[in-house]
Amino acid sequence: MATTNPHAQEPTRTEKIMAIIIAVLSGIIAALVAYMITRHLGGTPLVGACCAGVSFGAALGIVMAIEEKLGLL
Repeated sequence: MATTNPHAQEPTRTEKIMAIIIAVLSGIIAALVAYMITRHLGGTPLVGACCAGVSFGAALGIVMAIEEKLGLL
């Protein structure tokens, strides 16, 4: 059974915006790394773009889920 902290405050608007920016930037970094690795291994530009898109979505989702668990969103 989880107990809530009565002194815990809701995150401010600025904290929520910063959490979203961090999530998007993490997704962008994951996408760039995936694209560079795919192209380095001989993939076509379309394959690189598809891998980058999937990596962006996955990283964004994971970071946002972690931020929700931490109470930042």
